[in-house]
Amino acid sequence: MLKQHCFYHRRVVVRFIFRIVVIFVVLVVVAIAILLFMPGDRIARFAENQFETATGRSITIGGEVKTSIYPLLGVRTGPITIANAGWSKSGPLLQAEGLSIGVNLMSLFSGDVKIKKIEVIAPKILLEVAKDGRANWDMAKAGSGGQTAGQAAKIPAFSLGRALIKSGSLSFVDHASGSKYSLGDMDVDLRLPDFAGRGDLSLSARSNGQSVSLVTQVAKFGALLNGEISAMSTTVKAGGSTIKFNGKAGISPFAADGDLDANLADMAALFTAAGMKTPDLPKGMGRTAAVTGKITYAPEGSAHLRGGVIKLDHNVFSGGADLFPAKDRPLLKAQISAGALDFSTLAAGVDDAGKNVTTATGWPKDHIDVSGLAVVDADVTLVAKSIDLGTIKLDASSLKVKLDRSRAVFTLNQIKTYKGTITGQFVINGRGGLSVGGDLATKGISMQPLLKNLADYERLITVGDMRLKFLGVGNTMNAIMHSLSGSGSFKLDQGEILGLDLAGMLRNLDASYRGEGQKTVFDSISATFAMKNGVLTNDDLLFNAPFAKALGSGAIGIGKQTLDYRITPKVLAKADGSGGITVPVIISGTWSNPKFRPDLKALIDQQLADEKAALEAKLAAEKAAEKLRMEAKKAELEAKLAAKKAEALRRAQEKLSIELGAGESLEDAAKRKLEEEAKRGLEKLLGGN
Repeated sequence: MLKQHCFYHRRVVVRFIFRIVVIFVVLVVVAIAILLFMPGDRIARFAENQFETATGRSITIGGEVKTSIYPLLGVRTGPITIANAGWSKSGPLLQAEGLSIGVNLMSLFSGDVKIKKIEVIAPKILLEVAKDGRANWDMAKAGSGGQTAGQAAKIPAFSLGRALIKSGSLSFVDHASGSKYSLGDMDVDLRLPDFAGRGDLSLSARSNGQSVSLVTQVAKFGALLNGEISAMSTTVKAGGSTIKFNGKAGISPFAADGDLDANLADMAALFTAAGMKTPDLPKGMGRTAAVTGKITYAPEGSAHLRGGVIKLDHNVFSGGADLFPAKDRPLLKAQISAGALDFSTLAAGVDDAGKNVTTATGWPKDHIDVSGLAVVDADVTLVAKSIDLGTIKLDASSLKVKLDRSRAVFTLNQIKTYKGTITGQFVINGRGGLSVGGDLATKGISMQPLLKNLADYERLITVGDMRLKFLGVGNTMNAIMHSLSGSGSFKLDQGEILGLDLAGMLRNLDASYRGEGQKTVFDSISATFAMKNGVLTNDDLLFNAPFAKALGSGAIGIGKQTLDYRITPKVLAKADGSGGITVPVIISGTWSNPKFRPDLKALIDQQLADEKAALEAKLAAEKAAEKLRMEAKKAELEAKLAAKKAEALRRAQEKLSIELGAGESLEDAAKRKLEEEAKRGLEKLLGGN
């Protein structure tokens, strides 16, 4: 935006200077034609009429008009005022204390006007663009020669020894955008020995108190004035910054194509000259900058860089870029490649030397300035060998950055880092404050160097995968960490926790126990978690180790950097996982000074619960045994009773001489026997037998 801003105003200034030259040429021709025949006051009135006829604008020449013949045919006026466009309400287009013109007398007779000198003394120039796009310096007279406002009459050939503007000022107002720009202490020096040949223009001024200068050499000055393309070279300086262009250009419409060499070592001078606040950019983001390459500036106002090399402080990029004008801010599109990039100071808590200044007292509370996000909209693809972000270091990286109204979205196509990869999106939103968020997935990340850089924690040695969604809001790192919300999961492969011998602590029930090696070896760790208001909570940690199995739950204060976590492991006594003891461990304290201790109260409670369960099991077993004994006794008695009944039946059967039929009871057999005996007795009685 800064380059577009400066380039646009430079274009306006240069075009206006050329217009002024044309106007003064008209005055010169008019003055020369009548110089020898009129007194000064009549010369002034005649010049005023001729100027208005030629341009459609009124000019007022005040004071005494002095003429001279030797050594130069010349005119010197008093104060001059050129009227503004009819739609403007801001005063004259130009006011000057005087005008001095000198012409080679002999050239008049040859028809080749050779102007030796034009000097405008202390001019005040006002340039305006109306809301509908009309420019007040467009002096094409309506209805003259069928020319439109966008067309200008061909400028007749002339030569100019020297044209000077001394102690002038220029103000530019764009009523469409509301932008304003001004130059003071302006000196201009234009030399054109041959209208068809080379012209030299130099300008020096102060813009918002900052010294600026422009030096231009045009190969075919006359062709350029008449709307053609000409080779040219230009150097613009503002403080310690220099912009050089060597190529070809035109001014109607304005266009350029050539080689650019910009050394923007003094960014403060450039922003001051442009009337903009100098952004407090982190080191590596363009406190100083340099650009080289092939540049094209199209009539529509777009700029295009090819084969470019861009340096932002110590970071070097190469590739192509396109900058398109827009209402609120320009749009940058680029495809960039780079080697090793260092953006370490982007992270709050990292100084300009790249050293981490985070202390054990918490996160940094320094204000994070993201005003640079509002300078331009962007759609940039970047491939880099490595990127140092201060709190995290990336290896080979391919990402896309889309910046829209202070909101930057980083799409991580694939980032190699810490022996693994990261994919997903990361967002920095500077609209109305600062927020950061993301949806990231990591695979095969080495945790020790990662946690060392992120939280200065290097006790965990393992490789893991993680999924993380998060959002943080605040203008400081401290505020962001206290506001974090989101969710995630992780799975760690076989590894070690240094400084903690969990097995020895549990077996000895001694929180101060360190043991040989002072580490805990594990097979895997996995968990899911949620975050709210800067606090991470989890209730499903699963810890597998050769000596123990464990579950974990609790909270980790990300904002406060605190620990309140409980692990319930079972120390295994046998290889098959049976036996052993269960001893809960409480992890508390801060990240920088964690404390580990067995939860003895929980252990006692657990032992009491185990004893109660054992007693209850014993009582249940005794009840079951008693029940079995009673059932056996009952069965025994029932068996004895059945035996006695069988014996009584046998005896009765023998006594009655009764044979039991199949399924027949003793009673039924007795009835049957009685019936049979009664029948036989009756038969004897009736039959006489």
